[in-house]
Amino acid sequence: MTFIDEILAESEKASAERRLEMNRMQADHTLKAVSIIDRIDSKMADVNKLADDEIQLIEQYRSNELARLEKQRSWLLFGLETFARSTGEKTLRLVHGVLRLRKGRDKVAIVSIETFLPAGLKLGLMRTIPETQTPDNSAILEYIKRTGEIPPGTEFIPAGTRFSYSTNGDKEDETE
Repeated sequence: MTFIDEILAESEKASAERRLEMNRMQADHTLKAVSIIDRIDSKMADVNKLADDEIQLIEQYRSNELARLEKQRSWLLFGLETFARSTGEKTLRLVHGVLRLRKGRDKVAIVSIETFLPAGLKLGLMRTIPETQTPDNSAILEYIKRTGEIPPGTEFIPAGTRFSYSTNGDKEDETE
């Protein structure tokens, strides 16, 4: 081996040792970065948990406040509706708004189509559309009003009176 070959061999050996040392340092830096990432992940989890807890508190507050306000609203509307019904008038014009009572329409509901079908066909309370027959609610309602008899399989739902109010400058609100 010549002097130059020895110097080249030593240079390669030194270069390999430096590469190994660089790889060792790079691995150490990467390991340190991974430990930082773990800490960041842990902090992110803490932030998410805190945010979830805060959201839960806010939702609970919102629910409680809305329930409290709805209770106040219901109490006020109950008083207004009771007063309006006690007067016997349909419309009350007051300084700050109007109270109204309106009678709704009677309704009929088919509770059992199997029970109603024979009686409905016999009494002519069915609407025939080619290839299908369906109950005719308006005919059933008229039949009940005319005869006072409720066909089997139906339920008569009498009209309710709706209460509504409006304040000066607001749109009308309704409650039942």
